[in-house]
This record gives sequence, structure tokens and C-alpha cells, in this order.
Amino acid sequence: MKKSLGITTNLKSVRSHHANVNGIRLHYTELGTGPAVILCHGFPETWRSWHHQIFALAKAGFRAIAIDMRGHGGSDCPDEVTAYSVVHTVGDVIGLMDMLQISKAVIVGHDAGTSTAYNAVLMRPDRFYGVMGLSVPFIPRARMNMMKAMIEASPPGFYMRYFQSPELPERELDVDPRETLRRIYFHNSGENPSGPSGMETDEAGLLLPALATPINEMTFLSNNELDQAADDYRRTGFNGGLNGYRAFDLNWELTAPWAEMMLPVPATFIGGDRDIVLHFSGFREAAEAMSRAQFVKTAGHWIHKEAPDEVNSHLLNFLRRVMPAG
Repeated sequence: MKKSLGITTNLKSVRSHHANVNGIRLHYTELGTGPAVILCHGFPETWRSWHHQIFALAKAGFRAIAIDMRGHGGSDCPDEVTAYSVVHTVGDVIGLMDMLQISKAVIVGHDAGTSTAYNAVLMRPDRFYGVMGLSVPFIPRARMNMMKAMIEASPPGFYMRYFQSPELPERELDVDPRETLRRIYFHNSGENPSGPSGMETDEAGLLLPALATPINEMTFLSNNELDQAADDYRRTGFNGGLNGYRAFDLNWELTAPWAEMMLPVPATFIGGDRDIVLHFSGFREAAEAMSRAQFVKTAGHWIHKEAPDEVNSHLLNFLRRVMPAG
């Protein structure tokens, strides 16, 4: 067990459920009572990535709800790329809130989960008090497809470009999920001595051999946690998460009604100075433009694992500002 802010994080006490919403069977976990906080993980993760936040929120009087996003963990994994659009993932969140009779919540996203979180408040501002992003800042949807332009301008081996290939990334990543996760986690963490470092394939067109690999157990991710995460991905494979990257163009098309719209609810951000995302062109500036943005010098991409005390403190302060009194 790990501790954050003096909180023992025994995952056995977290309640696990399934809900039939938005045409799929969605797995989610919850702990605590009080105002709801919806947690949306990124890639390659599951609800477990939020364990430090789940217990901190419950202890502080909130109801933490951590979702296995579609394609991950215990949730359904549709085959079609079109089933992973942001309209679908936002629909999953709203459907779950309706089923649980939650009229309004705060939503938090990390990495790819920020796409769901930011778009949820754009599409349904009536359902959210606020939004907090980790690692990936909010950037308004442009009139031109900026993500497509960034990928096309990147080197051929750039990981987002590699992930667009049908089936090839799955054939590599699914062989040994534990080793896949171990390398991706370490390479993108603040513990990588060469970081912040981008992910690109090697001369053979493979990603994992080009990534840094830890010699010892990572301080922010125990071997037991890594084993549990690997078990999750042995069941699902990596196809669902990769399809999220393949839906980029579709997302841009579907979000045309919200072009250049700013977030209509209070928003904040926290990220690590050693996170490669904040070194993408314009991303650091976008993060700094978000209210009370915070940056942790030693942390990399997995800010909620690498700096849980800072994340929990920032999140709880934000919740106390935006949640109604009483």
C-alpha cells in the first residue's frame, strides 16, 4: 500500500460497478459520499491510475467516481474506430451521471481523458461545476485541424503517427503488456534521465525498443501495481486506447459547433515540468493561460502518480472554490 497525504490507499475498499449506458457496458468505481468528482484516465491506463486521488477525495467529503473509459479495463471495447469519438466518451460520462442521478459534478481528466473532460463541459456546461486537466492543457478547437497538421509535420516514427497505423501497433504492444507498460511509464516519467523525451520508433519501425527502460522498480509505480495494470491489458489488449488516437480527425469534424469556444465553466491545470507534452509547440503557453495553473518541477507525464500530494492539494483547493457551499 502507498500513502498520499497520510491516506492509506487500499483498493479493496473501493466499490466496483457496471452500468449499461450509451450503448455499452461501462465499468466504474466509487468511494465516498458527497458532491461527485468524475475521473477520466488517459492512455495506457485504467481507473486504477487514480487511486491516490480516490482516497484523498473520499476523505475530504467527496464522492470519487473513476471510470474505465470505453476500450479499457472492465468496460466494453467496441471494434470500430468511430465508436471512440469524443461524442461517444462524453456520452458515456453523461449517461453514467444520469443513471446515478448526479445532476452536476466536477470532471477531471488526464492525458487523453482531458479530451473527454474539456469537451464534456463545452457540450454540457449545465452538468458541471468545473474541470481540471492534468498533463494536457485546454486548447480551443481551431478552424483548421491542428492535430492532423502536427502529426503530418512530425517525424515518420512519432508515436501519434505510428498509432494511426491499423493493427501494427497492437501487434507490438500486445505481445507483453507488462513490458509495454513498464517502458511507456518509465520513458515518460520524471525518472527518465534523458527526459523530457519524445516517443519515436526505431529503425525497424518498432516503438518499445526505442524507449528508455528502468533498471530498478519505479518509485511512483510498484511492481504490484504494474502487474495489476498488465492483467487489465492482457484482457483488453491496447486496441481501444489506440483507437482513441485514430479518432483524432473524426473528433475535429464532430466538434465543429464548438470551434474557438473557450471553456464555459471554471477550469484549472496541473502538469510536470518534465512532461514532454508541455514541450509540444504552444502547449506550455496554453497551460499557463489556465486559471491558477501549477507545475511540478520533478514530475513527468504521470503527474497524478509521481506527485500525488501536489495533485490532491491542487484538486481539493479547486473543488472548494467551485463547489456550492453546504
